[in-house]
Amino acid sequence: MLKFLRILIGAIFVVPLLVVTYVLYPVVMLLKRNGHVKAAEGITWCTLRFLVHAIMFFFGAKMHIVGEQNIPKTPGKYCYIGNHTSMFDIVALMWPRGMKLSFVGKVEVSRIPIVRGWFKAIDAVYLDRKSPRQSIKAIIDGSRMIEAGVPMNIFPEGTRSKDGRIHEFKAGSFKMVTRVGGTIIPIVCKGPRTVFEDGHSLLRRPVYLEFLEPIETAGMGDEELKELPQRVHDLVQKAYDELPPIKGLVIREHHESDS
Repeated sequence: MLKFLRILIGAIFVVPLLVVTYVLYPVVMLLKRNGHVKAAEGITWCTLRFLVHAIMFFFGAKMHIVGEQNIPKTPGKYCYIGNHTSMFDIVALMWPRGMKLSFVGKVEVSRIPIVRGWFKAIDAVYLDRKSPRQSIKAIIDGSRMIEAGVPMNIFPEGTRSKDGRIHEFKAGSFKMVTRVGGTIIPIVCKGPRTVFEDGHSLLRRPVYLEFLEPIETAGMGDEELKELPQRVHDLVQKAYDELPPIKGLVIREHHESDS
């Protein structure tokens, strides 16, 4: 019941804001088509940052950013890679001031009204897990974005964790950054599930987003590249465990039948 009330309260305030601000989407696309990329980017990120703050406020999240000094301040080839716990992970990742990036999202997102529009505005890449060919194309497209200087985000677990644990980081996701010799910024998300999926309280819930020290992939040998997914996983797991405990954060037992 409390989960339903939390979602209802958030939706009552957030949905109208999503609809009203969406009138800016055609303006953004028109500017992009006419070569005014900087202006389009400015409107896009002002709008998205406003929506992100509104979503977190009305759904009862209290954001805590850790390791903000590890967010790159200069242009480069960057990829943010970390654990995936909630639909709110992407929202949290857009919270830090000055954060501008694009995402590799599952193809189902392209069917969500309004969300698909803003994803198009930031040139997000869609990945269809049922199609190996399309998945490879998504990784290549993401690599091109990184090489062009657009920071990307990908969650290498492949899907949201249903049991609250951090699962294996799939090696294929890392090729998006390693094939162009980019830099990985490991990220740690802790708490978004208590805001939405496991939101059984009307109290404000802490959400932690931590940025770990960047990892340069340029010049890595075959053995280093092979060990990279496990290395990043272990760094994320260690940082996750060291973040403050969150009341209501559920860790479920994992069974083979759940895979």
